[in-house]
Amino acid sequence: MVLSGHHLIDWRKTRLFGPIVAMTLGGLALLVALSFFLVERFDRVASDREVAMVRHGFARQVEELNTVIATQVDWDDAVLYLDHKLNAEWADFSVGNYLHTFNGFSHAFVVDPADNAIYASVGGERAAVETYAPFAATAAKLIPQVRAGERNRPPLAPRPGKDNIKVPAIQANTVARIGGDAYLVTATLVQPDFGKILPKGPKAPITITALPLNQAFLDAFAGRYMLDGLRLGDRLLPSKAERHVALHGSQGEAAAVFAWKPRQPGTMILNDMRFPALLSLMLLGLLALSVMRRGAVIVKELILSERRARHLAFHDALTGLPNRAMLFDRLQGLLSQCGNGQSGVTVVCVDLDHFKQVNDTLGHHAGDLLIETVARRLEANSGDADLIARLGGDEFVLLYSHANADTARQQSLRILSELRRSVVTEYGPIEVACSIGIAIVTDPGLEPSEVLRWADLALYTSKDLGRGQVSFFEPEMDEALLARRALEADLRRALTDDALTMVYQPQVDRAGEVHAVESLLRWHLPDGDSVPPARFVALAEECGLILPLGELVMRRVFAETRDWDGVRIAINVSPVQLRSPGFASQVVQLAARYGVDPARYEIEINETALLGEDPVTAGNIETLKRIGFSIALGEFGTGYSSLSVLQRFSVDRIKIDRSFIGNMGANAEAEALIVAMVKLARALGVSVIAEGVETEAQLSSLIECGCREFQGHLIGMPQPKAAIEARLGIAAKADAVEVKLRA
Repeated sequence: MVLSGHHLIDWRKTRLFGPIVAMTLGGLALLVALSFFLVERFDRVASDREVAMVRHGFARQVEELNTVIATQVDWDDAVLYLDHKLNAEWADFSVGNYLHTFNGFSHAFVVDPADNAIYASVGGERAAVETYAPFAATAAKLIPQVRAGERNRPPLAPRPGKDNIKVPAIQANTVARIGGDAYLVTATLVQPDFGKILPKGPKAPITITALPLNQAFLDAFAGRYMLDGLRLGDRLLPSKAERHVALHGSQGEAAAVFAWKPRQPGTMILNDMRFPALLSLMLLGLLALSVMRRGAVIVKELILSERRARHLAFHDALTGLPNRAMLFDRLQGLLSQCGNGQSGVTVVCVDLDHFKQVNDTLGHHAGDLLIETVARRLEANSGDADLIARLGGDEFVLLYSHANADTARQQSLRILSELRRSVVTEYGPIEVACSIGIAIVTDPGLEPSEVLRWADLALYTSKDLGRGQVSFFEPEMDEALLARRALEADLRRALTDDALTMVYQPQVDRAGEVHAVESLLRWHLPDGDSVPPARFVALAEECGLILPLGELVMRRVFAETRDWDGVRIAINVSPVQLRSPGFASQVVQLAARYGVDPARYEIEINETALLGEDPVTAGNIETLKRIGFSIALGEFGTGYSSLSVLQRFSVDRIKIDRSFIGNMGANAEAEALIVAMVKLARALGVSVIAEGVETEAQLSSLIECGCREFQGHLIGMPQPKAAIEARLGIAAKADAVEVKLRA
């Protein structure tokens, strides 16, 4: 057969382009198939990693909860009040209420050495021991494990030269279905920590705690590990859309199941590229060019993404400064050069003072603006620093490849000076200051973590010295840290050993008549020394003891002053207490228990505690005022926005801060400010009291300024209950006795 020219051309085109078309279509088909395979594989790997993450995350959650429980029952007081003789009130406070309030445990029980329930708490409140019955079967599977650990542990005895006996916690956990609900049930043996009080028998009590795996737990767990649609089931269900992790009970059975919808990053990528793929199929003639262009874009994006990932891995996202990872890497390199042409390494830790107040009062956005400004100022004033890093929060670290103490001090003082300048933001000027700790190292054998710990200890010393200081690391600082921990342990014991007492400082009017007192807490140590209130109150706020300490003050004041008719009693309250849900309800309950009239009591709060838009604080203050308590604003004039505070919270009384009183003789502006405060208070219908009055001259000037109430050493020192009652005339007769200022 003879082919015409037209058919010959078509045939050649077919032979020429056929293989290309076939290869192109085959390549596309292979690419599509490979794409679907990779997407499915990518999704499965990501899903499998989520499963492993959930398993590990739940195990880690159990470990964290174990530590929380062990902290409450592995100490001498627990042995005393749960083993030697059950103290239900102590168990309420330290076990039932504490674990419920701060960690969400719904049930807490104590079983005696015979494994019989002797205490029960449900929802943070003491309950009948019969409530243990639904949990008894589950506990019976855990108790033998704990008893086995109890039998096998070393004998309990203090270690020579040590402060404690170092007994590891003995615990057992399981997940169980009880009453149709899933719980994490934990059995923990009651043990001593310092060994001053040992178990009275071979077997000690065991606490049984139950944490419900409810929606709140699931929401927190899902938020922590970024899971979508996390739910709790009672058995494994075949579902292609969900992944599962079984939570096994003590016998290996699946007591509950975590189920969630796994994320599918591969599918998301495929959906994003669907349109370019279809367009490529439609434009076969431009396939090669499209692939090349698309490939170039992808490669460019991947390179940029990798660069961004590398940058983020070693830099802080907010400030752009190197982060902890780069800091450790660079510090390791500098330390290795010590003695090899390099004199040493200087590490400077810079931490902002009162940064938390900025976040609390103005919000986190203002805090971020402040952190960014501080980072830029450090870059501009760091001298020859080898590295400036943000360690986290409001702490920065500067590295220098020298060991010159004078240079480090001068550079640090310059930083202090620069950071004291106000930061102008959309929220107004923000006053900022910092504390600095310096560690100078010449030993190349030290680890970076140890060097940073030294600098941190020096930083803490600057904080303790009043902030705004520069301190160098000294070996004695380690001893100071141990002393602080010992003081914390002493404070915990003082809360239960009746080592804290109340004193009362009188407040008088112009005629010198005592009409009110301020209650103040004192802590006297067994050796006769006393701990300053500013120190142990700050310590209590840092270590989480301020709530029980505040409750102790309320109990003492109500008990000691309920019969002081005609006398107003001021009680100081920490900002942490105000931000605690249920604080006002607690005060109301205590007032009712001791039968006191709230109208005779005044809650004194520092001005900074009322700043910001915290609804819990506002709710507590509203409740206290509604039942009759008055509100006094201490340290007036030292905060950020006094006028807004007075209007928003309807304050009844302001206390002019002692800093203004102390400056009256040396600074004419101080007296003018006091006059302005008094006029402002009168315009708003608020009473005024001046605190810190120490001289006759100050008293006379304050009277001329319009003040009508006074408090200070000139008026009267803080006195015990008996002494203040004698001055008030309460012990002598029921009617009021006029007490003159200079009597």
